[in-house]
Amino acid sequence: MANAWREHVKKTMAEMKAKGGKVMLKDVLKAAGKTYKKSGKSSAAAGKTRKRKSVKKGGRKGKKGKSGKKH
Repeated sequence: MANAWREHVKKTMAEMKAKGGKVMLKDVLKAAGKTYKKSGKSSAAAGKTRKRKSVKKGGRKGKKGKSGKKH
């Protein structure tokens, strides 16, 4: 059994083919993404988003210019 997303994509592809013939998967996925609604047990948690803390990665401290190669 396919999951709900894949079934929705298949349905969307069939509708688009009926309208215009040959369609690209890229276009089908864009259209399906606009109309797809999640359903299931975690519907209460679906509206919440988690914030991720970003960590700044510093460069090397004290490095001045290139070293090693001399012309």
